[in-house]
Amino acid sequence: MPDQTSRTRTPIHIAVGSLMWPPEQSSGGKPNAAWASDLGLDDLVRGLSSEQRYSPFIRETLLALTADPNVIAWRQAVFNDFMSNPKLAERARQLLPRLADLRMGNALFGKRQRSVLLETADRLSELDMFLNVIQELHQALAETTVQSDALRALAQQLLAIINSETFKDLKQKLPDLQRPLQHFASLTVGINLDAQLRPRSAILLSINEQNFVEARGMLARLLGVRSNDNEETGIAPLHQTPDDPSMRILSPLFQDLEMLIAETVQPVARALTRFVGVSSTPLSGLERELAFYVAAVRMVKELQAHGIPFCQPEIATAAERVTKIDGLVNLNLALRDPARQLVSNEAAFDDEGRIAVLTGPNSGGKTTYVQAVGIAQVMFQAGMMIPANSARISPVDGIYTHFPALETQQQGRLAEEAARLRTVCVKATNQSLVLLNESFSSTTANEAVYLAQDLLCGLRFIGVRAIFATHLVELVDRLAEMETNVTGASRLFSLVAHVELSEDASGEIHATPTFQIRRGVPQGRSYAQEIARRYGISLDQILQARRSQ
Repeated sequence: MPDQTSRTRTPIHIAVGSLMWPPEQSSGGKPNAAWASDLGLDDLVRGLSSEQRYSPFIRETLLALTADPNVIAWRQAVFNDFMSNPKLAERARQLLPRLADLRMGNALFGKRQRSVLLETADRLSELDMFLNVIQELHQALAETTVQSDALRALAQQLLAIINSETFKDLKQKLPDLQRPLQHFASLTVGINLDAQLRPRSAILLSINEQNFVEARGMLARLLGVRSNDNEETGIAPLHQTPDDPSMRILSPLFQDLEMLIAETVQPVARALTRFVGVSSTPLSGLERELAFYVAAVRMVKELQAHGIPFCQPEIATAAERVTKIDGLVNLNLALRDPARQLVSNEAAFDDEGRIAVLTGPNSGGKTTYVQAVGIAQVMFQAGMMIPANSARISPVDGIYTHFPALETQQQGRLAEEAARLRTVCVKATNQSLVLLNESFSSTTANEAVYLAQDLLCGLRFIGVRAIFATHLVELVDRLAEMETNVTGASRLFSLVAHVELSEDASGEIHATPTFQIRRGVPQGRSYAQEIARRYGISLDQILQARRSQ
């Protein structure tokens, strides 16, 4: 009599929490991707994507720019656990292919017109993988002292699943259910003939664990000598499956045999109905999250091995509107050439100054610095470590950028710039980060200074954190005037991409970029003053020469 209790057994309710989001929290709306190209986000995505299939999720995670400090802290704690426990990260990496198989199997199971045999085989394979992944992941966590709430909760959830009656029953019954399909190697079919030796009927005699092969010699054929212990030798070949899979459905013999095999697995299929409530879908959802952390840990450790520092930023409140980073390097440069000696810089935006006017020579590191600040903000809000010695950062509610773009056919370059900058001013808040690189370079210097001055006043009024990288050194002279013209919560200050002055044998002065970004006045004047001094035409030298006459 059937075991009615087992048929009504309570299904396994898998409630596996997220490693990316605390309970009762989830991702917001569609992220704003307008800044991704300007900051070179694709370089970071490629650096994190050891497998192409995870690139969309990684990119989406970075673009989301999560501003909730609780979410950032949640992810930082998980990241710390994986960084501190290399064996845990490695075991998670090893589980990814099977989690991917579970995800793909769940997406297709029951949605294709297939035989009972194939559906049963797939379901058995899924359940076997489900058991193994649950147990291996729990063992990996149990053997590690984790500190994050996310991984602790996951360990408890996996243990609850393992201790459930349905899981225990499945673990006990699955080997017996798998055995018939595991040992299907061949069938013995008896064919009855009529008086004219024509096939009259056929019956299935046995299911065998060995394959049948054609004997190599005549004597071996007649005697039925085996080629090896795993094969039975026949007398002559009768039928072979076509190499072209599309033609196999046209083979009547194999169609009939498939029906016979399907009938033999019907008891297994019926037995599996007791586990219909077991679904690995929530478990397979961990795949992409684990892939993100595993990839981030791998990238950080590889770059650290080349001497690039990484730190986990302290989370400041959004209301503080601060960015304090010591020893920041541009991650994109590090990813392109890890062995390259990179220049580190400070990034400081606080009550002493939140809007920087960054000046300096071409190819002096201005764009590299602007991108470094932006990418660090993105990584911080994704819960990752950033390439720096130390940092304390407030989350931003959005990043707005404007880097040089090619002129469009529909409108002139200045019109395109104005349209983008207007969007920035309309959407940005006092908790936004604005990064502008050589804006207004399409117009004359006089017009550019006027336009930039109004834009900077507007950003001061809004209260953003911002960097305005420009060749317009005249703007630095007007910082005090701009602060007087408009009241705002963001002070303006000057940053300079420094150069090193040197004199060759002929007495000619050269300026070599150091790629160091510091507070101060533009070096253009110092450079000009040094040239004037060396040639004896500085104002002091002229006056002194006149007095000595």
